[in-house]
Amino acid sequence: MSNDEFAHNPRTLLHIAAELRKCGISPVEIFRRAGLSPARLLDGDRWIPRALCFALSQEVAAVSGDPFFASRIGKSFQLAEFGVWGQTIEGAETVADAFSVAIKGVGLLHRGSNLQVLVSRDEAQLRFAYRGRLEADPRQHLMGTLAVLRKIALLANVPEAVGVHFSIPYSIGADCLEETHGERLTFGCDTDAIVVDRELLGMRLDVPAEPNGRGADEPPETAEQVGALIRKLLPYERANLPTVAAKLNVSKRTLQRRLRNWGFAFEEILDDTRRTEALKLVRSREHSAIEIAFLLGYSDAAHFTRAFRRWTGMAPREYSRVVTRSLS
Repeated sequence: MSNDEFAHNPRTLLHIAAELRKCGISPVEIFRRAGLSPARLLDGDRWIPRALCFALSQEVAAVSGDPFFASRIGKSFQLAEFGVWGQTIEGAETVADAFSVAIKGVGLLHRGSNLQVLVSRDEAQLRFAYRGRLEADPRQHLMGTLAVLRKIALLANVPEAVGVHFSIPYSIGADCLEETHGERLTFGCDTDAIVVDRELLGMRLDVPAEPNGRGADEPPETAEQVGALIRKLLPYERANLPTVAAKLNVSKRTLQRRLRNWGFAFEEILDDTRRTEALKLVRSREHSAIEIAFLLGYSDAAHFTRAFRRWTGMAPREYSRVVTRSLS
């Protein structure tokens, strides 16, 4: 497996922006500092390299001043927000079935991760591990992942029967993880795992009729749909709030509220999508500035060039030369 195949589905990062907003921090700025465009989070077909995910998590923890920030991200997710993976888990009959589904479908979220169940006389462990060499510290992402996996065991509604094993050592302040991972925490273990009493495996799931949090009227797909629509509408100069809202059959105010709850603003998504597409088109050297301006929905090349200078500090032609030299 090559390093390119160690990647994560952008769904796994969606809640970061919303949590940053709560802290009064601009998510767009943090994403760029970590080397990750927010627009990539809105494209479910573009997987994000694992090292970038780790770097983003570290940057968020540093800027927020919270060394356990990712644990709160993991807790804020509902399983159904992970699409087919989470929805299928919630449809299982027992905890054992839910674990089995999670293992079979882990590739829908992580490329390059192992998930397995080990059962002993008294307990069962849902073990998680990264495959391959890790180019960056995975600690933040690992805490968030374990918080999500714990939710599978919690579907039986017996939280006292669920614990967490961390491979990371105990550090000062780690007691706050009880809020996100429960009270049964063990540090410095050989593996990272969700640990449950063995009899929990046979218990039926107790899934609520509607998920907590955002509610059924604010689906996790909203941000992704907005990003996809913007890319589609750009050449027609119709990538605006009224048009996108109409195509989603919601009011402008409703769409703005939904995006705000995910930590995004429509104007930020539009600008970052244009930026992402512009860099890709300029690097390809297949289009003139006038053609790129058209594809991005600008009225003329001058408007595009000014925007490109704001994004990169360079004119498109200069940026193309720099990229070409770096590749030669």
